[in-house]
Amino acid sequence: MVGVPGQVLERIETSDGRLAVERHGPAEGQPVIVCLHGLSANRATWRPVARRLADRHRFLLMDLLGRGDSDTAPHARYDLESEVRRLVSAVERMQVLRPVLAGHSHGAAIALAAAEHLDARGLFLVNPITPDVRRPALLGLLSLPLVRSGLGPVLRIFRRPLTRYILVRRVFADDRYVTDETVSRYATPWRDPARAAALSGILGAWNPEELRPWARRADRPVRVVAGAHDRRIGAELARRWAGELGASFDLLPDCGHSAPEEKPDETAALLANLLHTVQDRERGYDTE
Repeated sequence: MVGVPGQVLERIETSDGRLAVERHGPAEGQPVIVCLHGLSANRATWRPVARRLADRHRFLLMDLLGRGDSDTAPHARYDLESEVRRLVSAVERMQVLRPVLAGHSHGAAIALAAAEHLDARGLFLVNPITPDVRRPALLGLLSLPLVRSGLGPVLRIFRRPLTRYILVRRVFADDRYVTDETVSRYATPWRDPARAAALSGILGAWNPEELRPWARRADRPVRVVAGAHDRRIGAELARRWAGELGASFDLLPDCGHSAPEEKPDETAALLANLLHTVQDRERGYDTE
């Protein structure tokens, strides 16, 4: 299925269902950048960055299972290990070797946990979840069958006002970015009953503590990018996480929790810098 010029959408089989993947850039572009979105978002988060670099680099923008245009799979598991397993399976099926993994928010957690499995050349972690992020106590209610069954219908009915509220209060630093088009892009997938039903499993499985085993220096180039006004992942949490990973750290002013959308030029420039670091390292240049 073909999207706008420069995009090709395909679906990759995994044992739990098909993942939608949007391709940008030249087929022979190296290294390949695999982009992962946040917990309840979709691949469009990374589109502004991909468009800025696709003349030179090949991008694969992925919808995680149950989100975007990927299969709904309401009974699948959504813990970090399961998300990583599906990602690794999809990347291997596409015959992509040693990609650079770019993750936003929860996607940054998946990227970090999958890096060794895929022998990733580098990691670009934007507004990243860290092990010290607190899991909201309300998510514990999703263990109750009545709450789980009721979430889907409520989400379907109120998806637009709920989405607008979350984008204004928790995602963007400047609510001028919260346009009708942005709200529709985030909210539209959840009008599907099966997809809305799957969200209870996605949210219920979310646990930042799962990242604790990766709180160590990475053995590949890593760049962490944070927003100065991120109300989800505080800048100091992100800075501390970068230190634990041995990563370079960049703080974007006037930016909230979605740097790829709020600051696409700056985010693209930082990603390009990481790609140069990766290539210099592989050529044997000293990048310290």
